[in-house]
Amino acid sequence: MASNQAPIVDRIRIIPRPDDFLDRNVGNSGEVFFDKQSNTLRLYSGNLAGGYSVLTDKNISEHILSSGVGVVEYAVTVQAGVHGDGDHGNVYNIDGQYKPELNLVTGFTYVFNQNDQTNEFWPNADGGAANIHPLSFSADDANGELGAGTPYLTNVVYKLENDIVTKAQYIIGFAKSTQRSVQITVTSATPATLYYYCTSHSGMGNTFTSADPGAGGGAASISVSDTVPDSPESGAIWYNSTNGILYVYVADGDSNQWVQPTAPFQNITAITDLGISDGTDGQVLTTDGSGAFTFQDPSTGDSNGNFTIGSSIIDTDDSSGITMTPPVTMSSDLSVDNDLSVRNTAYANNFVSTSNGTPTIDSATIINLNSQDGTIVSGGPFRLPSYTNSQRDALSAVNGDVIYNTQDNKIQAYINGTWRRLDDSGII
Repeated sequence: MASNQAPIVDRIRIIPRPDDFLDRNVGNSGEVFFDKQSNTLRLYSGNLAGGYSVLTDKNISEHILSSGVGVVEYAVTVQAGVHGDGDHGNVYNIDGQYKPELNLVTGFTYVFNQNDQTNEFWPNADGGAANIHPLSFSADDANGELGAGTPYLTNVVYKLENDIVTKAQYIIGFAKSTQRSVQITVTSATPATLYYYCTSHSGMGNTFTSADPGAGGGAASISVSDTVPDSPESGAIWYNSTNGILYVYVADGDSNQWVQPTAPFQNITAITDLGISDGTDGQVLTTDGSGAFTFQDPSTGDSNGNFTIGSSIIDTDDSSGITMTPPVTMSSDLSVDNDLSVRNTAYANNFVSTSNGTPTIDSATIINLNSQDGTIVSGGPFRLPSYTNSQRDALSAVNGDVIYNTQDNKIQAYINGTWRRLDDSGII
């Protein structure tokens, strides 16, 4: 429904869609959907699959995760405990390390990926009897609710098949899912010591400590300087105060180097990258005022008499007149093929007739030639109007009128109230 005014409504309901549908949808420019998993809006440009999610305080942690900036992901597996360490059951293995003590940095999000099948079956064979090991956090007991403590849920997100769920739903749906993760965003309010544990079996986890960047207690540190820090550790952060760029030190076993974290963004090199279909050569970009942009041919006037210029001709589509309100100055000659009508005063240095025939100055009343120095006729005779006696007498003459009388072939003038010849002889 096209309108020049935005409609005002009491409310609007958008049908919720699952995020797997929205993630593969490209949509049309200006389309809006409601993501029922993340409880937010998706805006589409018609060009980018998945569109753009509206950021809210409810989904910010998920967007931080997808951006990859300030995110650390741990691969979680389950293995048998080492009896010499006092572990007689199963334990978590974090990124290849035996139930390590972890050091977390404030401002980072840590993702514990439990996709590995050992999280579902160990010590049973894959595909055998399920023996799930859902991971969780506690601030007051190493075994959470299995001991004398409670789960820690602040800034903690449980996800199954990339959908956010509650802790209870995470445990119930654990064995039925192939994508399982728990993430925690560490803030200044996060307890200095937390525990990660299995909700089904005690003794599988360990502690982790949280600290501000560079404040000690964490494996990562942050430096602000215009030179590269000395002896950095993997995960250290350096803010280059010269160019304003943030770097992270990566030591992955193959190379040790500072890398610049990047967030995904759409690389726009042409206007068509915004979902606007290209036009043809000479077309212009137009908008309908509601967010839809298209290429169209330039306007050539409409039926209201707007003038067009083409092949050096100014015309109107309906042949109506063109009205020019402000003064118009023409720096060259003006040729008029038909009539020229001047309603007020016409000014000119010279009036020259070059056309065939006899030029005619016609007036319904009196033509007044007003010249301070006189009126001069040159290049030919001055011809008086010719009248017969009866035609002359029918004139409303005033003193000074001059005619040529065709009956006595004399020039006659109206003098002192009567017609007389120019030689002042009486008229017979």
